[in-house]
Amino acid sequence: MATIRDNYVQLNLAGIKILSFEVTAHSISDGQPYDGVHVEGDDQLNVRAGRHGTVPVAQWFRDQAGSGVVTACSTSDTYPDELNFAVIGTLTFESADKTWVVKEMLLAQGHNLLGGNNWWVGGPHMEGGSMQPFIGAVVSTAFIADLPIGKVGFIASPGCVSHFDLVVAAIT
Repeated sequence: MATIRDNYVQLNLAGIKILSFEVTAHSISDGQPYDGVHVEGDDQLNVRAGRHGTVPVAQWFRDQAGSGVVTACSTSDTYPDELNFAVIGTLTFESADKTWVVKEMLLAQGHNLLGGNNWWVGGPHMEGGSMQPFIGAVVSTAFIADLPIGKVGFIASPGCVSHFDLVVAAIT
């Protein structure tokens, strides 16, 4: 019998307060339960779902990313071969006295070569960071009321398993 599990991913940024992650679509392996994405504390998301990696979920993730960029913890792969689940939606958080809205953000959980679960992040409008402070990051434009206010970078630091470091820069 498939079991629903708490699957936590942390977003590391000093002073962050995650307000919401509104799911617009998700994919999960056949027969696995899914109960949405929940905010836990100031800096964690919890995807309540079963865990069983399959190719169709990984293909859905790749299709959703389109020509955008993705990155992952604890892997050197460009894209996953199998994933337990994947979600796409809008992340809203507060930091540096601003409310940041990242649209069409993908989050997914798979497995790494060490046999543990690892996380993926990306999106159809994300790009690779090529200048400071975003070198090595997957970068998205952030919005308020459909107006761009800055850039948010998601960094999979060496040794990460279930967290991404965030970098933000306001448009001046």
